[in-house]
Amino acid sequence: MTATNADTTATPADRSADFRRSIQKGVVLFDGAMGTEIYRRGVFINRAFEQLNLNGGEMISAIHKAYVKSGAEVITTNSFGANRPRMREFGLEDQFEEINRSAVRLARGAAGDRAFVAASIGPLGKRLAPLGNLEPGAAFGTFREQARVLLAEKPDLVVLETFYDIAELWQAVRAVRSVSKIPIVACMAFSPDPRGNPPSQATLLLQRVASWSVDAVGVNCGAGPRTALDIVEVAASQLAKPLVAMPNAGHPQEVDGRSIYMASPEYMAEYARRFVLKGARGVGGCCGTTPQMIKEMRSFIRSVAPGI
Repeated sequence: MTATNADTTATPADRSADFRRSIQKGVVLFDGAMGTEIYRRGVFINRAFEQLNLNGGEMISAIHKAYVKSGAEVITTNSFGANRPRMREFGLEDQFEEINRSAVRLARGAAGDRAFVAASIGPLGKRLAPLGNLEPGAAFGTFREQARVLLAEKPDLVVLETFYDIAELWQAVRAVRSVSKIPIVACMAFSPDPRGNPPSQATLLLQRVASWSVDAVGVNCGAGPRTALDIVEVAASQLAKPLVAMPNAGHPQEVDGRSIYMASPEYMAEYARRFVLKGARGVGGCCGTTPQMIKEMRSFIRSVAPGI
């Protein structure tokens, strides 16, 4: 059963099982960016976008619905940075639980019976010891706390996205798995930038992630679709788990003081088609990826995976 014909009366366990079958046997289309879609609607980056779950729910719901209308089979919650320490930095600690709960509710309301709901959890923004000051146990506790709140609202899967540090990703996987047996898609970001993971190490790192208790591994964000394709070409056939590719829409450019992604829907869709041809079992987009791009991706992917 795919997301497009899933029964709304199905239990969370049923929907999770449906997702596992879909990613194993076919190609699953994920949604695109949330943050840059919010930014494109005039909300500046000096605030916590996740707070909009409470005071801008109509906007968040509209973004989710646009992705569903475009054909996305997985809708990702607006909870990427909604961990307690980051909410505390914005003076939102007392709203931590409701921000995360509302993230799942809004996504579920938009998805209906047409798409799976993925609870999004991102990195904590601090380096783990011994390279940084964040103790692994503290990271585990923070991830576990957010996972508990998100999973109380019964999403269908969890997406751990944009992790550069595999040690931090391990703590996130452990934390989610300590709470639930829910499907996990664990994604890392790769970039030629000296501060990031070099793409040349992608296969080795992704193999390590695939050995954990996750259902799929992914490459997301990073340096754009060209780098992601280089990784997929090498890694897909060497991984024991399905591979998901969700890159940025290229590199942003400054236009009148705003960061704008210049890639066209057709450009992103052609890369999505190539991802599938090279073995990816899930495709989507990260920063700069729009609903129109997801719509074109669906069209292009159908030429090589008609069942989507």
